[in-house]
Amino acid sequence: MLTIPNERALDPTTVTVLRSVDSLLRELRIEYFVTGAMARDILLFGVHGIRTGRETRDIDLAVAIADWTQFETIKSRLVASGQFAPAPGSAQRLLFRTHTQGKGYPLDIIPFGDIEHPRDSIAWPPDGTEVLNVAGYREAHASAVEIEVEPGLVVPVASLPGLTILKFYAWQDRGRANPKDAFDLATVMQKYADAGNNERLYGEELALLEVVDYDLAAASPRLLGKDVSRIATAKTRNDLLAIFSDPNTADRFITNVSSAARGAEDSVDAAETIIEHFKTGLKEG
Repeated sequence: MLTIPNERALDPTTVTVLRSVDSLLRELRIEYFVTGAMARDILLFGVHGIRTGRETRDIDLAVAIADWTQFETIKSRLVASGQFAPAPGSAQRLLFRTHTQGKGYPLDIIPFGDIEHPRDSIAWPPDGTEVLNVAGYREAHASAVEIEVEPGLVVPVASLPGLTILKFYAWQDRGRANPKDAFDLATVMQKYADAGNNERLYGEELALLEVVDYDLAAASPRLLGKDVSRIATAKTRNDLLAIFSDPNTADRFITNVSSAARGAEDSVDAAETIIEHFKTGLKEG
């Protein structure tokens, strides 16, 4: 189990929200995990002290449920607690009532699992015209890690390889409008070695480090690709590789990642190198 030290403690409101939903979902025996930008911040900064460049003030919560009755039960029980209110115009969002967050602290509840129809897709009731892509959520759930976010509160959080899968799918869905998922992917690929994996590289993954001539900047994305491949289904792995095999999509991804590598002398060349090592690891895994 990983732990967030006191000096990097989460915002008190975030902890309060996590404690409330964790208590309810454990009572209902519904499995869940924290995903999205909050998972990124918990893992990179909270656990490992790696700054991400942008903080989030909301929580994405993925819940493994069988039907819409369970989804409505979660929402209604949270609202009935008096701590949350429905967000106008959003089926998946609740707002935690707080005087310090303006209209409220957003909590997005993302259903996946047996409720998917067809697989990897959620059609929101009542008419099913609004569809949500939940590809990769099963892999992220299976590979989630337990993190003690404060003494006595342990929550499941998407692992960095699991989050990487979800970020790639999110980038495909909204990358043209908002490249933030590519920025997050660039950060994870560059910082993966520092996120608790240096010892692995000098131990069980020494062969990988030797192949890249002990260059940690190359080993980091390559190891991430390898770890992603280990938890991904064959379909997911092929979906990710397809991003790099399509010239237009690959160029767009390189452009987005290069924007996150502004410190490099040649940001496009740096982005291409990072991505190539990740792709190599993905194929090797």
